[in-house]
Amino acid sequence: MDHAYRAPWALLLVLLFGLATLSGCANSAASGSPSSITTAKTSAGVLAKADQQISQQKISAAQKTLAQAAKPNNDTKNLVTGLKYYRQAEQALNRNELSVAKTYFQTLRNYQGTTGAAFINARRKLDQQYQAVKVANGYYNSARDALSVHDLNAAKTAIDKLDGLAASHPVIKQLQKKSTTMKQAIMNYEASQSTSSSETGSTVDSPAASSSTSTSSASQSSTSSSASSSASSSSSSSTATSSASSSVESESAPSTASVIRDFQAASGKQFASDTLFNLTGQTEDYYQISATATDQNATQYRYYPNSGKVTKQNSKTGAFE
Repeated sequence: MDHAYRAPWALLLVLLFGLATLSGCANSAASGSPSSITTAKTSAGVLAKADQQISQQKISAAQKTLAQAAKPNNDTKNLVTGLKYYRQAEQALNRNELSVAKTYFQTLRNYQGTTGAAFINARRKLDQQYQAVKVANGYYNSARDALSVHDLNAAKTAIDKLDGLAASHPVIKQLQKKSTTMKQAIMNYEASQSTSSSETGSTVDSPAASSSTSTSSASQSSTSSSASSSASSSSSSSTATSSASSSVESESAPSTASVIRDFQAASGKQFASDTLFNLTGQTEDYYQISATATDQNATQYRYYPNSGKVTKQNSKTGAFE
């Protein structure tokens, strides 16, 4: 009887042990499935957060967010690459290194790995800033070049155009601030010209008075000195005529600004907007002009105004061809 009574308890223990084992397996299986789901949600969450930061122009923050992805998928990797190109272009633009930025922006425009709306929109806005900065640099350089050859009207026009631009990028604001120095230089030059003209006008009366006195003295001289006085007068007249002729020739000489403009037209070449021109030499036949663009060596040209011919110096041989 005792043996028969204890048997059900043994069976019960076996059943309980089996149930416990099955429960453990179920828990293990259940814990594995949510793990993969959580990973998938994490990848999607990283991209969603990065897109939000990009839309707010927080590119560095977006890069840090993407770096947190444990197992980045292709979309994540492509966005990381796109943001790298974005940052390279942005940093070059912030330094106003347009020649370097040009290459980076070309790479950024051509990148098709990422088609996310936030990235595309951010790229478009950055490119718009790049174009605006290029225009601002063009106006600034034009004003500087015109001022270097004392073409004040052209300098003022370029400065006015620069001031009229919206400061959509810090570089534009910096250029507008730097242009105030040129404005002051123009004012100083105009003031000096005005003072010089005033002083020249005030000294004209003195020779006239001296001439009058000389004439009075001459009328009291002896008749024998008349011939000598007449010869002297003839010589003076000849000298005055020669001087007047020389003055006319000097006034008819073209200005440096007009020479450079004529040279550009005759060359048929489309120079960059930031090119700086300097008149470095002159003969009876030609003008020698130096053209220097940003981050480039100076190129020497010879412009022959009579024929309209333009030759360029060969950097290897030194000859003008």
